[in-house]
Amino acid sequence: MRIALVITELDPGGAENCLTQLACYFADQGHSVRVYAIGPPPIDGQDNLLKLLEAHRVPFSCCIPPGERRSMRSFPKVVGWLRREFAEFQPQVVQSMLFHGNLASALATKSKHVKFFGGVRVRQPERWRWWVQRWVARRMQKIICVSDDVAAHCIRNERIPASKVLTIPNGIDLKLVRDGIANAPVDPWIQFGLPAYARVLLFVGRLHPQKGVSELVERADELLMPLTEHHLVVVGNGPLEKQLRDVAATKRCATRIHFAGWQPNAIALMNRAELLLLPAAYEGMPNVILEAMAVGLPFVAFDVDGVRQLLGNVPNCTEQIATPGDFADFIARAIAITNVRELRAKCVAHNRARIEEHFQLQQQLAKYAALYEV
Repeated sequence: MRIALVITELDPGGAENCLTQLACYFADQGHSVRVYAIGPPPIDGQDNLLKLLEAHRVPFSCCIPPGERRSMRSFPKVVGWLRREFAEFQPQVVQSMLFHGNLASALATKSKHVKFFGGVRVRQPERWRWWVQRWVARRMQKIICVSDDVAAHCIRNERIPASKVLTIPNGIDLKLVRDGIANAPVDPWIQFGLPAYARVLLFVGRLHPQKGVSELVERADELLMPLTEHHLVVVGNGPLEKQLRDVAATKRCATRIHFAGWQPNAIALMNRAELLLLPAAYEGMPNVILEAMAVGLPFVAFDVDGVRQLLGNVPNCTEQIATPGDFADFIARAIAITNVRELRAKCVAHNRARIEEHFQLQQQLAKYAALYEV
């Protein structure tokens, strides 16, 4: 098959990682695969997904030159570029991901002989996007959602026919997890100025309002003062970084709040942390929680899309889920899991079993392969 995979950008992220995994998988199976980004290429130092494509000999093209920004004004140019790329490649399958990637692909895919699949990673908060996505879905064979929660939103709110909606969750390669742990330093926290073998509560994600990191840093004293031996480490970059650093400097526990920037091997850091914190306001199926569960790291997250599906519909380990937006509940759960060894061990065992049984990467890639080959 000739398979075209379309994404907004190829910066580090859950959707971007999933699309890259798909590209490498199908290329290794002998298919002709190309990846197209409708935005600029990733910057140096954050181009690990691009390097992975190169290692698997998957051609990559992007519409916007380095250093420029994608905008709605440039969208007609993007569609024209993608249409020309498709005319040259003649794909038999087009798989897009994210809102703008879905829209551009729908406008660029003209042939009725092309199997066109979309990808929805999060419920769209803006109502006008619901109408656009409903129109785009008419041109697709299936619209693939990352979680059952997102699929339900597409059916209920965007009024996409249920027959067109399919859930294929994220997956994780456990061998790569083991390799990431094996190649990690014994004590990674020293490089960030923490004391040797520090006890760490970890946030990993984009420093963006969606992730709830502003509130987490603002209330860091409530979290850290009862946990006198622990440090809060914030991994990631984004538009809130300077503001977060300024707020952290005003806290009583300021010397125990650390900003590590973006890191290429978050798995290694998770392996040396005691708890992952994700106070996101909305998600689709948080990839960072998938990674934490695979490592054997308990977490606390708000009850947002995809989290309960990762844990399973069982009463076990709901201690890891806090009431959405309730930071007092979030912090209380984080303190409880940190302080109670037996609870932490129960969460670790449950999380690992869920990943091994339901969320291994090959299981999810096989679902895409079966869909494309129908």
